[in-house]
Amino acid sequence: MPKKKKQTIVDKLSERFHILLVNEKTLAKKKLLSSSTLNLISASVFAFLLLLSTSFLVIYFTPLKEYFRGYTSIELRENALENSMKLDSLESLYQAQGNYIKSLKELLSGNISFDDIDQSTLALESNQVELEIVKTNTEDSILRALVEEEDKYNAFDLEGERFTTVLFPPVNGELSSRFDYDNKHYGVDIPMVENSPVHSISEGIVVFAEWTSETGFVIIIEHLNGLTSIYKHNSSLIKVQGDRTETGEIIAFTGNTGSLTTGPHLHFELWYQGEPVDPESYIEF
Repeated sequence: MPKKKKQTIVDKLSERFHILLVNEKTLAKKKLLSSSTLNLISASVFAFLLLLSTSFLVIYFTPLKEYFRGYTSIELRENALENSMKLDSLESLYQAQGNYIKSLKELLSGNISFDDIDQSTLALESNQVELEIVKTNTEDSILRALVEEEDKYNAFDLEGERFTTVLFPPVNGELSSRFDYDNKHYGVDIPMVENSPVHSISEGIVVFAEWTSETGFVIIIEHLNGLTSIYKHNSSLIKVQGDRTETGEIIAFTGNTGSLTTGPHLHFELWYQGEPVDPESYIEF
């Protein structure tokens, strides 16, 4: 009797088999699949590699790759660098603002004079904020319409730069003392009945609102493009540091406070990029 040949692994994997469908009633058989174990393994490996390569291509060429740890796109790295630079700039601006407010407090308290101030601490970058263009149309606010009707505003020009913003007069009245740079009188004095409303000349942020021994209740507003307005000798203040103000909004009431006052009035100053300017050149009182 001939000896039966021993099957190898390849022979076993190459053996074909059939998957049949059997009718339950008639027992009729229908072949569904005819294959071998080797073919099934090869097909499974091919399907796995195809799925793997497809997934890799989808992830690599789509934003999905950004969700994988350790991978950042060039655009993300550029954005991160840009944000880092902006943060550094904001920190520098914040420090400059702090020095600016500190210098103003020292000046108002009488601890130092204007000539003693380091001008670099007062000069803020004018290109940090752009002034908005004032649109004069029929849909402006009631306040602006009232201002236009009474001719209480004017566009102004500082050192050749044209600013299209509205300066609202803080109060209306005759000036008792005018701007005098040589004698260190950096503002104008307007006698007023005590507790008359004081208005913000433009929109801005209150950077100082406190009592000083020489000038009483003082409020300082930082406006756009390095413009600052100062209101002294008030009887009371409505706004506090950090508040936002709108053009023409009441921020305080006139008074006779502080050791340097000679009667109920408003002492008003206008500063541009750390330098005092004559308010009469830009505001009609």
